[in-house]
Order: sequence, then structure tokens, then C-alpha cells
Amino acid sequence: MATALRTLIVRATVFATFVAAVLLTGTPAGASPEKVAGGIRFTYSDPAARSVAWAGAFNNWSTTANAMTKDAAGVWSVVVALPAGEHQYKFVADGQWFADPENGATAGDFGNSVVKVGAGGELLAQAATSNTAYSPKITISGRDHTLFEELYDSPLSRYELSRPLFDIDLGFGIRLSELLTGKILTNINPQKEDVQDYQSRLNWKRGSLEFTKPDLRITAFASETIPTWDDPAHLVGNIGIYDHPFGYRQDGFLLTTPKLGLETQVLYSDNSDLGGLGFPTPSYPLHQPAGDAPFVADPVAQAWKQLQTVRVDTVRFALAPRQISKVASADVGNGGNGYGFGDGAANVFAASVGRAWALPSGKLHARVLGRSDRGFDLGYLVHGVTLSDSTGIITYGQSEQQSFAGGADARWTGPRGVILHGEYLQGARRMDLMDRATRVGFVAHGITGTGVTSATLDTIDTPLGAHYDLDESKRLIGGGSWAFAQGDIGLFAEVEHQTHRYPVWSQPPLAPAGLPNDGHVFSDYVDLQKAVYAQGANLENSMTELRLRWDRNWRHYLGREVKTSLAAELTHFTYDARTAWEYQMWFPTGNMWLQQSGEVARIDRLTLLGETHAYALRPSLEVPIRRARNIAFAWHGDFTGTKLSARPRYAENVFQIGCDVNGALRFTDDTRWVKYDAPSLNLSHAYVSTFAELVYRFTDGIHIGLGWGVDPSVIDPVTNEFAPIGRETYLADRNVNGYVAQTNWLSLAPQIASAEKALQLARRIQFEAVVHF
Repeated sequence: MATALRTLIVRATVFATFVAAVLLTGTPAGASPEKVAGGIRFTYSDPAARSVAWAGAFNNWSTTANAMTKDAAGVWSVVVALPAGEHQYKFVADGQWFADPENGATAGDFGNSVVKVGAGGELLAQAATSNTAYSPKITISGRDHTLFEELYDSPLSRYELSRPLFDIDLGFGIRLSELLTGKILTNINPQKEDVQDYQSRLNWKRGSLEFTKPDLRITAFASETIPTWDDPAHLVGNIGIYDHPFGYRQDGFLLTTPKLGLETQVLYSDNSDLGGLGFPTPSYPLHQPAGDAPFVADPVAQAWKQLQTVRVDTVRFALAPRQISKVASADVGNGGNGYGFGDGAANVFAASVGRAWALPSGKLHARVLGRSDRGFDLGYLVHGVTLSDSTGIITYGQSEQQSFAGGADARWTGPRGVILHGEYLQGARRMDLMDRATRVGFVAHGITGTGVTSATLDTIDTPLGAHYDLDESKRLIGGGSWAFAQGDIGLFAEVEHQTHRYPVWSQPPLAPAGLPNDGHVFSDYVDLQKAVYAQGANLENSMTELRLRWDRNWRHYLGREVKTSLAAELTHFTYDARTAWEYQMWFPTGNMWLQQSGEVARIDRLTLLGETHAYALRPSLEVPIRRARNIAFAWHGDFTGTKLSARPRYAENVFQIGCDVNGALRFTDDTRWVKYDAPSLNLSHAYVSTFAELVYRFTDGIHIGLGWGVDPSVIDPVTNEFAPIGRETYLADRNVNGYVAQTNWLSLAPQIASAEKALQLARRIQFEAVVHF
């Protein structure tokens, strides 16, 4: 009964929202301005008015020069012989000034209605600046998304209705003046707030203000995505595995100007999450007594447990020689969402200055650009250095991270659709220890085959403001594209090379000869750690990737829009043998250029970790089969492996077909078949999942759908638009990502298999309604 009542309430609210949307956007009362004999005819509906006049710049805003006449239905009208050009006007009803409710184009600080007349007296189309009669400066839009899902419960052998999704976006476009415009998006979502439907509120979601002049544009944004920068490396944007633009959960401004002949853009933003004052406390603070004592469960103890040991004889063990200095890094964010170049109080500053030159052979554009991020990942560091077979130094304390990057890029646009581009960047990621950092020397006594069990500790000092360079990198990109045959053929090629040096994770040398081992000598070696780094061999990795793409439209040969595409990525890695699995360059921990999101790497890449070579082939085909029923077929493939001559480790095929049952009803089917062949992960199974749906469209922007399976098209929370990431989200929600593995990438195998099996066996019925207004 409760479920039925809740369903009835939700459906009634959906209907009420739709009705409200129709009312807000206005209903025709008169008619839009139109060309008639003698000029332009204007109408205004107000049966109760005693007098109405047309006043505009054409008649010097006279309230009597162009009086309007009323018909039997109460609609006032007048024909004005306007010359060619743009004309602002308003209606004056009983002394009150009103913008034309049937003309959405307005201008000026007073919200005057605008018409444009062509040389032949015809009306020219204009973009609407308003769609409501309540204000000539406001445009109202939105989306109502309602979703009911019946999920199959295997233990109970029955379908159960999950909590319905009731998601309403209400957007406002505001023209404050000729120079200043704004956008606001608000949202109602009881499920997201985790409240009863009647308790939900209209919440702020995102917004922006834009100040525009011919030589200056300033955009102030609050959690609003801004365009991705168009340099080849996309220094700002391309966030996460879905390549999202920059701006989500960021508050700041973007300034662009062409002054002084230079194209300049400046970006500053701060993370929307609260932060910057408080640091997280580690789960187990350090309370290690001096002298010999068993270890307690604190972060330093966790670091010691990761030290590798070797057998000396039949009884004794020792710390492995020349061990990697990176023991453990417990980087705990302050509750941010993991999106962007870090969590917490992330301050981002980026700028670029460029110039364009017109050349006889084309156009050249070059610029310098840079970016700095500060204060992200406020956390807790545990960092260790082994000095001998039984001694070492561990530093721990509160920390924050920073990154710096800068370089230059150039683009040449030549004749016949040829474009060449290149970019060089150099950067570093740094971890700063705050004023409560502590350095401790240790002499291990209890060393077993599983690690260190006891040690003598000696505090050396408390460094203030010390920092560690986590990643020093150089990045070079070069390539080009060529579009020809009226744009039906497109070729793209690009090569990228990255080198990464990790000073803080470098291998230290063995302890100097004669180093005492009495447990209380480290206070004499305050600068020993710095000397160790200076002498040690650096841990360095590199990556070279070749990217190719071919697009083809066969319309001129086949008489229909048949499209084919083939994208290829060929990657070569050079990894130091001491590199931890999570520091490979497909993860943000090992590659400072990656702006991470909740998902660290795509599932196809997880099967290739640890390899020195990798390839990815992504073909696609789109074929319209029958125009009468709008029958169309599409195929998208994703094949990844280590050698082109060998079977792929991950082979995914997505088949899509759709047809119109009638003019309003359409049937679609989206089937995914994936095959794993990764012996190192013990994955050799194939999985199939399908989603079938009947969609009924009432009109443009209003439809309902009845589907079965896991919907591959869901609303992307970043862009707030439907995107084909439903299956990826389903798998990621079941922990198929790089940060879940406890020891190494091999432990991902059972998670991948479990998630894929859950997707294959998922049985759900969904009813979805979408209304755009």
C-alpha cells in the first residue's frame, strides 16, 4: 500500500511539474510579429485594457503615434511600416509598458522587444532571449526525469520495486544587461537528498555569469563546466576516464581577451568543497614507546610491514638490500569527491598567451601556457628509507600536495584541410610536509620472513616546510589531421612521449661503511637522508604512444549515410623493475598529467597492467538499413592486447539496432558481448548483456520508455546530459577500479569477473519518463 501510494504521489508530481512547465513557458495569446501588406503586424492580447499603443525607437517612443485597435476577442493589433534594420519596441497598455510576450528576442537594459527587418521588408529570424511573459530578460528551461526500476531478487525469486528516481532540473537564463548574462541550474531530487518526496527542496546545482565586450570576456562559474583548452595536451580539461571538461565542483573565473594583439586567457578556481584549514587524522596515531617493544597498529607500523626481507641463513632474516625508499604513502583527502586534479581545497591557476600569424601557406598559432595546483590532497604521509640490512629512516606527518606545469604549443592550419600541431610541457608534483612532520630513525631487531616485528626508535628532528618531489615529468606531443573529399574522409595521427622521474621514491644506496647500529645514532645524521637521495639512483619510467584514426562516410558511393571509423593506440612502456603496480602511468598516482575522477582506469586497460607493450583497436560502423521505418544498425568494438598478432586480452562488441514501430513508437536493442583472454589474471570467460526498450514520443522533448536490462544511457552527473556510460558505471560501482586492489593488480581479477557476471545476470524492468521544457 505504501509503495502504491508513493508511486501515485510521484506520478502526480511529475504531471504537476509538466503542467507548471507549460504555464511558465507561456501559451500563445496573440501572435508573433509577422510580415503583412504595408509593414509588420504586431498583436497584444488584453481584453480588459482600455487603450494599447505600439511605442519604439522608430516613433521616438511615442505612446500615441501608433495606436492599436482591438477585435472581438480582445486582441489588439497594429501594422507598422518599419524600414530595414533592427527595431526595439514595447506595448503601452493603459500607461503600463510591456515587452511583447509573443517575441522572445529582447535587448537593452529595459528589456525591450526586438525585430529585425530585411531589405525586402521581411522579418529576419532571431535567437530568443526570453520564453516567458513574466520577464523579458529570463529564459526558463528544464528537464523532468522519472525512473522506476523493478530489480530481480534471486534469493527471494521475485521482482522488487526500488526507490523511484524523481529528478527535476529547473534552469534560468538571465540577461542582466547587454554586457552581462547569467545561468542558474537548480534541482529537485529526493533520492539524492535521501528524504521523503514531500520533504525535498529546490537546491542550487550550478551557475555562471558572463561579461562580454568585443575585447574582453569574463566568465565567473560555480560548478559549471567550461570549455576544455584546445592545446594538444588539454592542460585544462579531459578529466577522468570520460574526458570531462574542467569546472565541475570548482568555483572561479575564466578571462579571455585579444588585447595587444595577443590571445590571452587566465583561469583561477577553488574547489567547491570546504577545506584548507583542517587536516585528516590518521586512523591510528603513532604511540610507539622507545626501546624494544612490539609494534602497534599505526601508519608507521603499516609502513614497516611493507618492507621486504630476505633470508640470511637458516634462522636469520634481514631487510632486502637496495630497497625502494618508497615504503608507504597514506594520502588521505579531506572528504572531497576525488574529481579534478585533487580533492579538498584545490586552488587552480592557469594562463596562456598566444598569437596568430597569417602566412601565405596557411595560419600559424603559437602560445605559452602553464598551470599550478595547490593545496589538494590534504593528507597524512608515511615515507621510509632503508639504509642498511636493519636500519632506516621514516618520516611521517601532515601534508599537502602541489603541482606545477608549463610549456608551449603551436598549431598550423594549412590549405585543403591539413592541420599540424605540437606541444611541449614540463612539470612536477610535490608533497609538502607541514610543521608537525616527524623524522624517526629505526634499528630493526625482530625481522622475519613476513617483515619487521620490533625495532628501536630514535626521533631525529622535526623538519619545517620540507617537501618531496613525487613526480618530475616531461611531455611531448606532435601530430596532425587531414579532412578531404568534402569532409567525408578524415585522417588523424599523433605521437606522445612522456618521461617520469620519481625522486622521492628513488632507490637509496646501502648505508655508509661503518655506520653504527646501536639504536641511538641517528641524531648525528640529520642530513643523512638528504645525502642518501643525492647519491641514490633515480626511479624513472617513460611512455610512448602512437594514436591513429580514420573516419569515412560512404554516402556518395552507397547513397546513404554509412559511416565507418577505426581508432588505434599503440603504447610502449619502459618501467623500472622496482615500480609499484599502482604507479604505472595509466594511474594518477604514477602520472601527474592525469586528472583523476572516481574511476581510475577503464576496465579494458586493467587487463594490460604490468606489460611493456599495449595496443587498442576501436572500430565502429553505422548503417541506415531502411528509411521507411528508420531502421538503423551500429557496431562499436574495443579490442586491447599486448601484440597485434596475438589474441586480444579484452574484446568488446556493442551491437545496436533500432526501428520505428509507427510514427511515435520506436524499439531499440543494445547488446554487449565481451571476451577476456588474460591468463595472468586468470580471466578467460565471455559475458553478454543486453538492454531492450520501447520508447513512445509524444512530441519533441517528451517521451516515455519501457526497458529491460541495464540501461547503457544514463545521466552523466558532470555534464548533466544523457551519456552512454551506464554499463561502465555499473561495473565501477562494483569496485572495478585501480584503487581497490590490496596488494597488486592481480587481485583485481576476482573483482572484474564478479562485476561482469553481475552485469550479465542483472534482470531489471524499468519505466522512464523524460520531459524537456
